[in-house]
Amino acid sequence: MKNLLTLSKLLLILTMTTFSLTLYADGDEEGIFKRWIESKNAGVSAVKFRQYNDLCGSCHFSYQPGLLPALSWESIMNQLDNHFGQAVTMTNVETRTMRRYLLDNSAGHVNDDISHKILQSLKYNPIPVRITKTPYFMYKHDALNNKENSTTANTQTIGQCDNCHQDANQGNYNKHKIQLPKQSQWHSYPAELKM
Repeated sequence: MKNLLTLSKLLLILTMTTFSLTLYADGDEEGIFKRWIESKNAGVSAVKFRQYNDLCGSCHFSYQPGLLPALSWESIMNQLDNHFGQAVTMTNVETRTMRRYLLDNSAGHVNDDISHKILQSLKYNPIPVRITKTPYFMYKHDALNNKENSTTANTQTIGQCDNCHQDANQGNYNKHKIQLPKQSQWHSYPAELKM
């Protein structure tokens, strides 16, 4: 009798769960899709995760995860012992937390215009680990890339988004809010930027 009562409770819970999931799945597909379309961000989602800003932003610009696809972030997180020439030390918890944040907010997982364009530009090319090596970035910055020489200062300038984009921290890379640094070789360059 006790086993029959337990089995009955289990069946009741299973039935209620199935019914609830069916209502959710059948009830609002159009609403979910509509909210996704309406939530599209014209730029790229700003970094609002303080731990990411504290850990990664203490050394360089806090790149928005939407600027690279998940495979790129996965590759970066797998090479923390050689993070672009530097060893990055994080606890296991910090590493898992950063990985999850980057993957969950990467291009393809967020509804950002720039993220969509970055993914479209990749086509079947190898997945880059540098934002500056994505076809979209190179197209948008081709006037600067063509002018660039191989000095370290120029490489650091072009990869440090907030050096030129005044609202980069908010995920806004609008071409009307660009100010080239005076120490840059590009400061007086009269390029028609494609932003």
